[in-house]
Amino acid sequence: MVIACVRTEGVIKLKKHTKGYLMVAIAASLWGTVGIQVKILFDYNVSIQSIVFWRMFFAFFILLAFIYFTNKKRLIIDKKGLIYLALMGLSSQLLFNLCYFSCIQKTTISTAVTLLYSAPIFIAVMAKIFYNELFNPLKTFSLFLCIVGCFLAATGGSMAVLKLNLVGVLLGLGAGFTFSTVTIISKAIIHKYHQLTIIIYALGFGLLFYLPFSRPLAIFQQDLPLLVWALIVFFGIITTAVAYGLYVTGISYGIEVSRAGIVSTLELVVAVILSYLIYRENIWGWKLVGILMVVFSATMIQFNLNDRMKKAD
Repeated sequence: MVIACVRTEGVIKLKKHTKGYLMVAIAASLWGTVGIQVKILFDYNVSIQSIVFWRMFFAFFILLAFIYFTNKKRLIIDKKGLIYLALMGLSSQLLFNLCYFSCIQKTTISTAVTLLYSAPIFIAVMAKIFYNELFNPLKTFSLFLCIVGCFLAATGGSMAVLKLNLVGVLLGLGAGFTFSTVTIISKAIIHKYHQLTIIIYALGFGLLFYLPFSRPLAIFQQDLPLLVWALIVFFGIITTAVAYGLYVTGISYGIEVSRAGIVSTLELVVAVILSYLIYRENIWGWKLVGILMVVFSATMIQFNLNDRMKKAD
């Protein structure tokens, strides 16, 4: 009887973990379509300012409604938390979106999303500065691999390309840096607030800070087709709010965060494949080598995190 109960609990736990990993995979796949959606909106002359504003607008109010009707206590926060999340909103929402979408505009989708994965480099450096986390040989090697991979993916191995589009590359690295602040700031407050609390306040502050510069009503003067408006709404609700919700829910199912990080590299894979299939972006040669190096380095970093977490336990 006891063995049967243990087996039953094990099966239930396995099914729950499977659902968790599946949710993370779906979230990462949705994030992988961001570049394509932004590129399509650019084709219809929708400005970066409008894309950033309306993405945060729809995501914020959908998540706000969800939290309010499911567990409104998650909206309670103190002054110290507000300061941390104001910084996160400014960096990981406002500045991140501007850098990332500008990089897509100036380079390619595959280049932008690969440069975004420079985030582990910045996380490792800032973790050493703010939390005194040590560098071990595996982490050092994987970060070196990530740097080389980002260079190859952005330039195809040619310094001439780097000189011609230095601004685009710097914007991509800026996206990686601002995205890395999610991890660094969250580490200081994650023990006190739920993930959805952090996300909703970061979105809210990002929207608030951007409001004076966004000209949100300018988009209504463009006479855009209904399908474009549908894409803007989809971008804010599905690709942002739902994706965040799936990711957070998946994590809450007790899966290992380090393995979730590995699964989330699907974002890069999906983005690169879609950029090739839809926009015929060049992903071959040294560029493909660089992309694979970034995926491999991200996987190595996550395995390293997994080992450290087990030792801590």
